[in-house]
Amino acid sequence: MSQEELRFCKFCGEHVEYLTDFNDYFCKFCNSYQTKSVPIQSKGKKTDKIKSNLDSSPPPLHKPVLPPEWQDNIPIFRHSEYLVVQAILSFGPKYTIYNVSGLKMGECQGRILSWGGEFDFYDNNGQHVAKVKGSPTLLSIQTKTWKITDFRGTFKGAIKSHYGFLKRNWELYDEHGTLIARPNEQVWFKYNWQAVSPQGQILVSVDKQLFTIRDKFSVKVSPNIDPLIALAYSIAIDYMYFKGD
Repeated sequence: MSQEELRFCKFCGEHVEYLTDFNDYFCKFCNSYQTKSVPIQSKGKKTDKIKSNLDSSPPPLHKPVLPPEWQDNIPIFRHSEYLVVQAILSFGPKYTIYNVSGLKMGECQGRILSWGGEFDFYDNNGQHVAKVKGSPTLLSIQTKTWKITDFRGTFKGAIKSHYGFLKRNWELYDEHGTLIARPNEQVWFKYNWQAVSPQGQILVSVDKQLFTIRDKFSVKVSPNIDPLIALAYSIAIDYMYFKGD
């Protein structure tokens, strides 16, 4: 590969640089290699690689057109696939977010003293980039709403969870309050699920790994939904079902 050509990140669309030592292009904006994946490092130990095939073609010579839902997002929230890994031995719920090349993109940290559940997203520089805040509830059968805001404090969407008959229903809303997706089947002690639009399009697909010390799940995102909403949705469900409320 030649380093003379100006190329753009195939994930977030920013400029990439060629690293001779690694024989690969690298995007410093979303911490992503472009053609090769690396083992995920967690607390000094190698864990699983992301279960996906990274496209080995060089990054494009022309800036890719981002889906409309992603246009105003910072680079960390312009990806179509993530791996989310729960941290162990931490005070409060904490998740590390990786990209498809296996590099850390940031963290999602839950606050210990929060009645309704509150999560903050941070990039690799420790900058606050998003928040997911749940409404307080006294009983598990009450409707719960999670509001999603970006680093500017701009409302991006919401997740609503309420009980039906012996089951919890989930709904995703955009920044205009429009219903955009529901699970295609009820999430109830289930490790794999999808969120589907009213038109039948799969917008989010979550694949949770079984029999692991820490929770691990991949999140695949459609171009028709904001990746921030997709990540918030997967973490909210993990919190509600596997951490308690």
